[in-house]
Amino acid sequence: MCICMRKEKEKEKKEKILTHCPYCQGKTIVKSGVRKKKHEAVQIYYCKNCEKKFVSGVTKNLTYPLRVILEAITNYNSFNSLEEAAQMAGEKYGLPVSAQNVNNWLKGFKEYLPFARMRDYIAKKYDKRDIFVRSKLFHGQIYDFIYHRAKLNCILDEFFKHQKFKPLQSFLEIIDAECPHQIFQESSKRASEYKNVFNLDQVKITPRPNFAVKMARLVIQTVLNNKLRHEVLQNFMLVNDSVTVATELPILLDKADLDHYKNTLKFVTPLELAEGEVITGHIDIVQVRNGAVHILDYKPSAKKVKPLEQLTIYALALSRLTGLKLFHFKCAWFDENDYFEFYPLHVVMKKKKNKAAVR
Repeated sequence: MCICMRKEKEKEKKEKILTHCPYCQGKTIVKSGVRKKKHEAVQIYYCKNCEKKFVSGVTKNLTYPLRVILEAITNYNSFNSLEEAAQMAGEKYGLPVSAQNVNNWLKGFKEYLPFARMRDYIAKKYDKRDIFVRSKLFHGQIYDFIYHRAKLNCILDEFFKHQKFKPLQSFLEIIDAECPHQIFQESSKRASEYKNVFNLDQVKITPRPNFAVKMARLVIQTVLNNKLRHEVLQNFMLVNDSVTVATELPILLDKADLDHYKNTLKFVTPLELAEGEVITGHIDIVQVRNGAVHILDYKPSAKKVKPLEQLTIYALALSRLTGLKLFHFKCAWFDENDYFEFYPLHVVMKKKKNKAAVR
């Protein structure tokens, strides 16, 4: 057995346990042995409530490990041929993968791949070297900024005609060349550090069904190292959905920006910065859909957290950096089960109370 296959076998032993029984939705489930398949061993679960055994629904009846399948699919939608996608996945995991395998997986997982309707058009129109813009950002830790230039072009010009978001495109185009890395490397304040600073009285948090949840539910079960969850999910969404246009987008907000919001726009922004101080951060996922720019943050256990301050700061910063009105932004956080959305404009612009009604 080759080293790659031995490593994969060891990883499979650490496979994540499911949280609910697919038959009765009960939570009292335990591991109950494994089922050997051609290329992997699949965990079997037992529900103490309804006394049924089961395996993960997505991996059921699959000959290859799900992580191999998703790797090959992503390779193909990164504008490699079927043969190239198969070869790359096969070499990475030490398994025999054919072009026919990849073709079958593309059909079998079609519901997770809305980008398919764009792929052929982009492949004919763009040079492969111009489709993605990638940059490693050494900002204290390493962030992989990736911008899907061809997809955004399609969203703005070819498919959905969202011309008003051209300023976002202009900003994404200059990140690689003009990002002020030194500011991020210095002791700037992080957006994620701000808690309980905004008045959230008039903010409506709306739980919604969203495709990001469906993709997370599929992808996260293949990630055996929790530190890699963001990276793997971001890459899969960027390559395979039809609306994600950038990941790990660096943003910053300075005193001049805050003064503009407070003094010119009269927004309620109780953030204080001294001259020269800056708030920085990196947006997990940027999407353009349904007439808005969506700022998404993947948060494990999303139901237990409310990162409204962090996401609002991201929206304030990206609005200033692009020149787009805050009205055009929506913010959300999600995991494999839940998606919560709000308007950042409602955080900083409050409706005035009707004095006559108060009397």
